[in-house]
Amino acid sequence: MLRLLCLVACFLFVNASAADNKYVRAIGEGSNIEQAKENAFRNAVQQRAGVVVLSERQSNLGKLVKDDMSVFSAGYVDDFKIVDINQIGSSIVITLDVLVSDSRLFNQTLNTGKTSKEIDGARAGAAVSSFIEKKQKGDRMLDMVLNTYPQTAYRIEQKPLSIFVDGYRNTILQVPYVIRWNKDYINALNEAMLLLEDKVDYWQQANAKIIVPGKGEHKFNDLITYNKVVDSLKGEREARFLMEIYDNSGSVLWHACYVMPWYFYAQFRQLTFETGKPDSSYLQATFNSQNRYIIDQASRIEVSAVPDSKCH
Repeated sequence: MLRLLCLVACFLFVNASAADNKYVRAIGEGSNIEQAKENAFRNAVQQRAGVVVLSERQSNLGKLVKDDMSVFSAGYVDDFKIVDINQIGSSIVITLDVLVSDSRLFNQTLNTGKTSKEIDGARAGAAVSSFIEKKQKGDRMLDMVLNTYPQTAYRIEQKPLSIFVDGYRNTILQVPYVIRWNKDYINALNEAMLLLEDKVDYWQQANAKIIVPGKGEHKFNDLITYNKVVDSLKGEREARFLMEIYDNSGSVLWHACYVMPWYFYAQFRQLTFETGKPDSSYLQATFNSQNRYIIDQASRIEVSAVPDSKCH
């Protein structure tokens, strides 16, 4: 099974310094005015902030069995003005001038009132709704990277095995290995972190940090994003070694899971992935007289990284 993660950055950025306070004209269509407005907002954000498309393709024996797409735009609607509304058949077509702001803010002040008592409910609601939608799309994009942990996160190289007999005449099988981070996975994770991290000035203390090996420090005010990354590494997703022994026909004769050392550590709101240095050790299995036939019939041994849930 082969998984390919691909981040395709299709940024359509205009010059930020020249366009920070400029409105984007966008058209939306829907079965009612609210739906048409939401589609116009979405189009405006994509025009102003750009689009990142994350695709995950999984093929089995050369056949495509999964192809998920997630579109993410790093911006939200700050203000809008209605230019025109038309009804075309059963559809409403609306034209808006939309002010799109950067979503990667440390403390998200999405809207301010006109006076101490007044609030523009339509503007405030649009800002909150589009901001939350952006966050949810970011979650889906991040999930596409995290859901492949630990299967695609590590490179495991098997070394020549050793077989010997212990003092109780048991057959001992030792399989040496070298394990390291998969650079493609780290790159995909880092790309996602760059898109989702918050802009934090040097004097501001972020709520949480994620440090990716060789890529630097990413700061987050959004703890849901941070916790999503941490939770993807623990519990049922915690990494395990899976060793499988196959016979000539490709059937599994024997399998077992082993605890994998953690190549990251989490302290108070800081997650640090260890550097990409290779680590070497071995996995060992013991076979007594009753199951020694496994060694006799063995044709191939495979070691892979799997989530703990697969070991139950």
